[in-house]
Order: sequence, then structure tokens, then C-alpha cells
Amino acid sequence: MRYLILLCLLTPFHLFAETSVWKVSKGDSQLFIGGTIHVLSPADYPLPIEFEQAYQQSQMLVFETDLTAMAQPEAQQQFLQRLMYQPGKSLQDDLTEKTYRALSDYLLASDMSIDSLKQFKPPMVMITLLMAELQRLGMADAGVDNFFNQKAMAEGKRLGELESLAVQLNVIENMGKGYEDEMIVSTIEEMKLLPVIMGKMKQAWRSGDSKGLEKVGLYEMQQDYPELYQLLLVNRNNAWLPKIVDFLVTAETEFILVGALHLVGDDGVIIKLRQLGYKVEMF
Repeated sequence: MRYLILLCLLTPFHLFAETSVWKVSKGDSQLFIGGTIHVLSPADYPLPIEFEQAYQQSQMLVFETDLTAMAQPEAQQQFLQRLMYQPGKSLQDDLTEKTYRALSDYLLASDMSIDSLKQFKPPMVMITLLMAELQRLGMADAGVDNFFNQKAMAEGKRLGELESLAVQLNVIENMGKGYEDEMIVSTIEEMKLLPVIMGKMKQAWRSGDSKGLEKVGLYEMQQDYPELYQLLLVNRNNAWLPKIVDFLVTAETEFILVGALHLVGDDGVIIKLRQLGYKVEMF
């Protein structure tokens, strides 16, 4: 299970199209939707020109959640508290002895100690491992969402979100629940493949290759972890859809930026908007 892909593409695209920005319209109403990757490297900039063009034509930017609030110390503290064990319990209680030992060996080889992570739940352990490796590879710069959030704030554009911080925290906290061993083992195994995985993701994302994104990020999750697929994608897409439709009746034009995997596949936002009768085309 490629949990690393989920983090890069979900938390903070049609076949061989030109890029990952879509124009959605009905009558005189329109908005833009862009699929994003949440972590990039300096070499990934400048972004595809369609992102900047959609931004310039929009009066409001809409993200998965309030990124500015998420960066505040209070939210960060809440995030840590949700992903830490209560006194009397530790990571060792949620992992088999074999997995715990494998994690300890990996951390030791990476000049880290399991003692620094044993009070954190598996999702936080996974995030820590991923960010440490991305930083080592020089690939941990802010992604598309944060780039445009900062730009919009500096230029005074209105901001909005599709879900609350509480919802997003709940999704992260419950990621891999019931599959803790598989999540940790998969993360360790994929670390050595991270440059290749990230390369494939970015290539599919920049070219708007929906089928490529499905193959790299969705197929395995759908088959092996249907509950996780429902939690991370289907439930959230369904919750977002009425809000996106509401934006389509406003006088202003919005640019909605969400993780790329939310847009592809049979349960993706793009196909759902088409089923509702909206015209959806690559921008």
C-alpha cells in the first residue's frame, strides 16, 4: 500500500491532457479546479502555466482546508495531541514485535532513534519518516497549495475551504487504522523507492495523466484497503461536491485546489461534476 503517495497527493487530474487544471461551467457560471501535490522541490518551479492563468482569472481561492489556520501554533499543538498516545500506551502496543524491530532498525540506520517516536501514533510516525527523507533528498519544499495560499494572501484575494480543520485532522488520525503494521512496513519499504515514486507522480501530475495517477495512487488502495479508500477519497469527495456546486452559482470565479487523487477515477470530483450536467474541460 503506497501510503507515501497518499500523503503527497491527498493531505496537503484526463488521459494525456496538457496539465492538471480543469474549467467547470454551466451557462455563464464557471470555476477552475486544480489537482495538486503537497510537497515539491525547487526544480518543480515554475508550475505549469495553466495554474497561474487560472489564478489570474479567479477572484477567490478555495483549498481543502484553512491552510493559514493549520499553520498556527494552536492548530499544530492540537495536531500533535491527536497523534500522540495517552499516558500508559505507546507505539509498541499497536505494532507487532517484528514490525517494531524493523522500524527501530530503519531509524537507527537513518541516525534517528525510536525513543523519539514511540509516543506517536503510526500516522505521525509515517509523516515523520516521509518528511525526513524528503528533506534529505531536497524535495520537501512547500507544494502547490501553500504556494498559492501565500500568493493570494499577499495579493488580497479571498480564501475559502472545503472542510474544517477538525475533519482533516480526523482523516489523518484514522489513516491506516486497523492496518498499522502494513502502513509502517510499507513506508519503510518505499523509502528507498521514494525518488522514483515521486518522479512518476510529478510526471503524471504535470502532464494531466489521469490514468497514470490512478495506476500509481488508486488501484492498490481500492483493491487492498477499500475502507481506507472510502475514508480518504469517496467520503470527502461526496462531502465536497455540494460545496463546489454552490460556488458555481456565485458571481465570482473560484480556483479550487485539492490533492490530485481527488479528481481522478470513477469516484473522482471531475466525473461526478460531469454526471451532474456540468461542462468540464481541461483548461
